[in-house]
Amino acid sequence: MIPYTDPGAWRIAMDASEAKLSTGLGTHDFQGSFYLDPAGSLAGFTLRLAFPGAAELCWDSVSLEGGPQVRGAGRFRIGRRETVAGVSGLCVQVPVGRTGRSYLKIVLAATFSPLRLRWPRARLRPVTLQLFSEIRPLAADSEPGGGIRSDGL
Repeated sequence: MIPYTDPGAWRIAMDASEAKLSTGLGTHDFQGSFYLDPAGSLAGFTLRLAFPGAAELCWDSVSLEGGPQVRGAGRFRIGRRETVAGVSGLCVQVPVGRTGRSYLKIVLAATFSPLRLRWPRARLRPVTLQLFSEIRPLAADSEPGGGIRSDGL
């Protein structure tokens, strides 16, 4: 098994990643990092999400707790405007048949007030953001990196 403490051994699988808003907007276009503890639990993340026709939304959390079920607080920012909301989700190891090279499936959700951010179109109702992603081991011939970081938490 590849250790989770080696950030050069993993990559975010963008082909299996998507962010969706309850308003109907969705995107595969985001950049950032996930932070894993040595056991492979999600400890935090920093993401920049580009939704069509809307300002870039920054979403981060550095205080996630739990094992397979994660929870904590996250911050949403657009420019200098920001708001805080609870984050919940899953980070589970998925075994892969004969190869023995499992991957991590991440599902995160948070509900925030777009009115506080004045985005998009200052809706009065809260908006739920869901993020689906996978962290996969790099093949031996792939480039290292890919936005996975472990601080040995």
